[in-house]
Amino acid sequence: MPSGNVGIMKSKFEIVVIGAGNMATRLSLALVEKGYAIKQVYSRTTQSAQMLATRLGGDVTFTNDTGSIYPNADLYLFSLSDNALPCVIEQIPANDALWIHTAGSMPMEVFAGKTSRYGVLYPMQTVSKERETDWSEVPVFVEASNTVDEKLIEQIATTLSRNVQRINSQQRQALHLAAVFACNFSNHMYAIAEKLLQEQGLDFDVMKLLIHETERKAQIMSPLQAQTGPAVRNDENVMNKHLQLLTNSPEATLYKLISENINKYKQQ
Repeated sequence: MPSGNVGIMKSKFEIVVIGAGNMATRLSLALVEKGYAIKQVYSRTTQSAQMLATRLGGDVTFTNDTGSIYPNADLYLFSLSDNALPCVIEQIPANDALWIHTAGSMPMEVFAGKTSRYGVLYPMQTVSKERETDWSEVPVFVEASNTVDEKLIEQIATTLSRNVQRINSQQRQALHLAAVFACNFSNHMYAIAEKLLQEQGLDFDVMKLLIHETERKAQIMSPLQAQTGPAVRNDENVMNKHLQLLTNSPEATLYKLISENINKYKQQ
């Protein structure tokens, strides 16, 4: 597709998906649902590439050989781990198509030297292969090496989500870092809570209403204002009892560090 043509005839706009993990799966399924043509799926393993191609239906082909990737697509959508992305890019022959990735922390210039047309489509959402994703409200952040392709990526993103924003790489990296704290680290805290409860024969279900209320408050007020608990009160009596329960546990150090950090935020 010429770089000056921003309009998309979806059925004629061919996409190759590089990757078959959680994000690649959910995003490519959503694109097919919106009428885009997925030409091929590449994955390191034949099984995962074939599974995704089968789910996408139609005439989608699959490969685990970078040398067999279809060379004439309009868009190459890379959805790989940060470790794998540069290695796979290096193995694919250069062309004049638009190459984009979905990573939060990788610079878009990772494509430089392979194509002059490159960018990012970063959906800020945690996804799983087997769990449906409602893309309509997912914040999607885009950037590109030129304004024409930025409009093109934005147009694709807008067919998925009502919340599409243009940002730069520095802002995207900050977003990804914040998302790790808000999502990945929070979920790990749930895992620790589940472990502590299981050790006492209790079910994690007892936490779910508390988690729901915490999330609800974060929607309507600043998390800093919503903070409660012994650390924000500097209640050493309660915290010392908690640390006694965590004796010889690696979570004791984590408890101390987080409690200290909560107290510092209170004083800001």
